Amino acid sequence: MSRISFVDTTLRDGHQCLWATRMSTRMLEPALERMDRIGFEAIELMGAVHFDACVRYLKEDPWARIRLVRERTSTPLQALLRSRCALGFELQPADLNRLWVERLVANGIDRFVAFDGLHDLDNLVDGLLHAKAQGAMTTGWLIFSQSPVHTDELYARKAREFIDRAEVDMVMIEDTSGILTPERITTLVPAIKAAIGDRRLGLHTHNLVGLGQRAYLTAVDVGVDQLYTCIPPVADGNAPPSVSTTLRNLRYAGHEAVLDDALIAEVGAHFDEVADRYGFPKGRPQDFDAANFGHQIPGGVLSNLVSQLQAAGLGDRVDAVLDECARVREELGWPIMVTPFSQFVGVQATLNVIEGERYARVPDEVKKYALGYFGKLLAPVHADVLDRIVARGARSIAEHPPEQPPVVERLRQRHPHADGDELLLRSAFPPHVLDDRVPEPSRAPGLDIGQLVNALLRYDHLDEVRITTAEVELTLRW
Repeated sequence: MSRISFVDTTLRDGHQCLWATRMSTRMLEPALERMDRIGFEAIELMGAVHFDACVRYLKEDPWARIRLVRERTSTPLQALLRSRCALGFELQPADLNRLWVERLVANGIDRFVAFDGLHDLDNLVDGLLHAKAQGAMTTGWLIFSQSPVHTDELYARKAREFIDRAEVDMVMIEDTSGILTPERITTLVPAIKAAIGDRRLGLHTHNLVGLGQRAYLTAVDVGVDQLYTCIPPVADGNAPPSVSTTLRNLRYAGHEAVLDDALIAEVGAHFDEVADRYGFPKGRPQDFDAANFGHQIPGGVLSNLVSQLQAAGLGDRVDAVLDECARVREELGWPIMVTPFSQFVGVQATLNVIEGERYARVPDEVKKYALGYFGKLLAPVHADVLDRIVARGARSIAEHPPEQPPVVERLRQRHPHADGDELLLRSAFPPHVLDDRVPEPSRAPGLDIGQLVNALLRYDHLDEVRITTAEVELTLRW
């Protein structure tokens, strides 16, 4: 039977999904030496969301976190590249994205995983090639979605494109919504394996609908080489599956998985104490929920959407909003429900329901999406919906995305004493956040729908509402 390698994502995806990205460096530091000896192929540590959480909420230097983990471990460290966004919410100039890669490598990152919610590799190739030029290992993410356009053939073609255009070392299937079934795996994985030749294939799922362990067992049986897991209690629920349960299942099925169970238990006990001390939730396996296959909203965004609607007195409209999410997603050309598109769909669906007229109000970002600001769409926006979006969205948004001139030299002139690390922070955060950092109240990940709803229902005199979180920024004008 096969020998499976593991990437640990407790320090990246686990607490992002379960603890609102609020795991501080102080919380993770005591576990590092033991995590280093468990036997993981890599430890996934950072993405742009974690930089935002460090700066805005934890009063930490995210670069210092990377350096500390690098000093305490010899296991390769992995970071995420989201499209061409660097630390921003929208696509950024190429020179800023290259600087982002360079500084991550300089501070201790060895490997990169890159993804684009539209699978538009024009947004990824330059960054991945630049990462390889810095000596880093690279992986191309194929974000799984269920729709008429997200076929096995599409994923096989995109996997090959990652190799031919970006020269990635391996490919991975990322199932953010936890809806990849064992049945689909038996056709999807062989199709991708046939396209990528001798490159390895990984799988990263979430246990949102109780399919995670069955998905992993089936995937390994049909050729997946690498799995992403978390150490409980920072596992399951909205997070990736538990490494402990995955190990038991794989070994029972006859596969070889060489990790140190005793050290996993010790690290788990540490994070159990952290959860108890700070009141963080502990992940639990989820029951099967067929509704997720309709709206496909990731768990962190879904739980926040429901709680915010309830807080705004709209708890009785939750089902209507979720049904509308599925309809909006289809009309927008089947975007994959991953940041930032899951938030765009969720907000537009909420507006459609509470306004009583569909697309009466359109956030700036939804109009930009429809006009191609975020990349090429896999399927067109429905013509009648596009007409409404263009007509009712902000008139200040040009019909065609503007060119993006280089920005790094201008940043250097504006901040002559800043090094590359500081320049990147200055490009993403307002001065008062960096210079006079005051911790903001901890809140759930995702978009605060309650703020938006309250503004619409109670403050008719407002001309604009802007909501910024660690994951996305949305603007609504009227």
